[in-house]
Amino acid sequence: MLRIAVAACVLVLSSSWAADPAAPVQPERRHRLAALEAGEFLPSDLTHPEGKTRWDLARLEGRAEVVREFAEAPDSAVVRDLPAGGEGGVAPREVRYTDLGPEGDAAAWVFPDRDRDGLRPGARRALRLETESGGTRERLFVETEIVGIGWLHLPSGPREVSLQRALVSIEPLDGSLAGREIVVHRWIDPLAGVVAEISGPTWPGGSERLEASSAEIVQEVLAGAADLKIYLEALWRGTRAGVNYGWDRGEGTAVSSLTTPGYSTVGELIAASTWNFSPPTSGSEVASTSTPIDASETCNFDQCGYTETGAVLERTDKNFDDPDTLDKTNDAAQREDRAADVTIWIRAGAQHEGKSGTFGDGESRFCYIGTDPNGKVRTQVPLWRFPHQDEIGWYMQAGDSWTSAAFNCEQNIFNQICGESQFLDKLWSAGKNVDSIGCGSHAGTQSGSVVKGGVVTLPSGHTFNALVLRTVADFCVYLGQSCSFLGRVDEVRTVVYLWQVPYLGSVVLLQSPQVVSDPTSFTTVDLTNITFGLYPPRSISAGTATETSVALSWDPGNDTHRVSSYKIYWDTDSGGASGYAFDSDANPGQVSFSGTTATVSGLERGTTYYFTVTSRSAYQDPSSGIVTTYESLVYPTQVYGDPSYVYPVEVQATTQCVPTAEVQGLLVSKSGGDVQLCWDPVADPCLTGYRILGSDTASSDAGFATIADTGPAETCWIGSPSQTYFLVVARGTGGTGPWGHYGH
Repeated sequence: MLRIAVAACVLVLSSSWAADPAAPVQPERRHRLAALEAGEFLPSDLTHPEGKTRWDLARLEGRAEVVREFAEAPDSAVVRDLPAGGEGGVAPREVRYTDLGPEGDAAAWVFPDRDRDGLRPGARRALRLETESGGTRERLFVETEIVGIGWLHLPSGPREVSLQRALVSIEPLDGSLAGREIVVHRWIDPLAGVVAEISGPTWPGGSERLEASSAEIVQEVLAGAADLKIYLEALWRGTRAGVNYGWDRGEGTAVSSLTTPGYSTVGELIAASTWNFSPPTSGSEVASTSTPIDASETCNFDQCGYTETGAVLERTDKNFDDPDTLDKTNDAAQREDRAADVTIWIRAGAQHEGKSGTFGDGESRFCYIGTDPNGKVRTQVPLWRFPHQDEIGWYMQAGDSWTSAAFNCEQNIFNQICGESQFLDKLWSAGKNVDSIGCGSHAGTQSGSVVKGGVVTLPSGHTFNALVLRTVADFCVYLGQSCSFLGRVDEVRTVVYLWQVPYLGSVVLLQSPQVVSDPTSFTTVDLTNITFGLYPPRSISAGTATETSVALSWDPGNDTHRVSSYKIYWDTDSGGASGYAFDSDANPGQVSFSGTTATVSGLERGTTYYFTVTSRSAYQDPSSGIVTTYESLVYPTQVYGDPSYVYPVEVQATTQCVPTAEVQGLLVSKSGGDVQLCWDPVADPCLTGYRILGSDTASSDAGFATIADTGPAETCWIGSPSQTYFLVVARGTGGTGPWGHYGH
């Protein structure tokens, strides 16, 4: 049984922080960590993580034995390890990182999630640090690069991450130890910092880990995680911006059947920190879109509330492929920029548009603007409210809430079909402020709140950071303008929970029965919209690369019956920094598709490319007949929900480039007690550096093994190898060049 050490190789933890005479700085973040244990192997997603956008570490087993604290002080940052149970276990330890280079290097290493630009794929940074622990001081030279982005699945749940590779050169300052070089891969959650890490030694100048000497995962973020924000621009996106496909499980669906694990009440479900809606779903298929308000989209286009300037029609069409069972619902939403917030008002809407029936079964239309037939001003109802603003814009977050004023016996409900008058077709609404006897338990309002944030997994297998929002309609319905007890015909206390994702909107909707006693105790729902798309592939992998091509494959998700095709984008820099220069539509001759794989050809040799894949679907609007080919977003990641930092989930791959030049002029000499090798520089377009090989005999090629790698500008190397015969070859991205004469 191999036990992977608790402490990362970079963290030379040895002394008790409590013994430090200086007052310890206060921690800004606390994690509970598990050291990993493995038998014969660790999963390849951990040991070889590059070239992927999804890493499955959910089955790893570890021991929760460390609580790690992170703190920042002027020109330095501190990491402390404490026993997880408070007593026993490992001894308390501390490492202090101090800036040697530009100010902020220490914080950049300990809190990498703070640098939003630094989480983009391809982002690089050089750090110069000094560490001190128990009197031992070391100097670190760190070169970091973001080499992946996607979702990391841990035993504690999924996390959205950027994968950082760090090449670390460690130079002891007391001369007691030899210098060393290690490779560290760190998965950085933009809301919580480093949540998984593996490190191990490499040969000098190398970038490949020879073995794993340290690995750990976060079991729980105890304090200091940032809150997800949803910005206005990530929700208010205009018409025909996208399509969501989902399932309505039908009236009376048990809450316990919606998720794994199941919960008996909706309150217990909401109390969870993650939600897995991925069991197989069935029922009526639903499509949701945003469209213009016109006669082709809704027969109520000229009714009260639909004629407001700038209003957008949000449509939900159930059974959209079957005209006989088509069930249309819509609402008209209008944006208002105000001094203290931006509010999205719900102006009008219709349930079961075009169908006859009683209130709740046939078309029931509402209007929350203008005056009613008696001249009473209708109460306005906020649908969403963005009360916070920073340099990026307006946003909402957990804890926000909003409500309408109380309905004052106003006529705002229409029991009409497409605006046609009929008997008893106008209804009034009010609360206990008007009818204290018959409606004493209803507030007469419509309200909303942001309950919490968390991670949601959908039936398609896609995973997203989401905010859970709750809206409550709470009033009584009357036949006449007096809103008296005798005229009351119905009551409403309907609760809707929405899992809201930036740019994608509501990915899960759960609606209570029409009247419930409170927002949390109901055990069944009357309406669901649990979406399965349109989303891009769940993950992308880069395969074989030649000098001019790269093979790609992707996992499309668990439900692809609405996906009609895929589109590939690529460029020599990340799509998170700028738009992609190439795509499979504009460059069809360069892409060969085969199911969920493709080969992109016509590439430059020895060049790093960034690739992403999207899904497409042709959707025919059942009202207008308009066919729109929607394209999924590049699988979005949200750094605090910031609309300026939505990165595509993409993979990096480098086309091969093998040097053809032979290294000449190899000289072997002594330098003190060491061996010095020098050689003539090579002029080759594929050169990325040199590789030094050594052997105890020159009789067989197989006897030569790698001693060290150098950069392209280094033409001398000094070391203490055990071998006696040496070769130097030119190194490229696709391998090494021809061998020359050896030195002895």
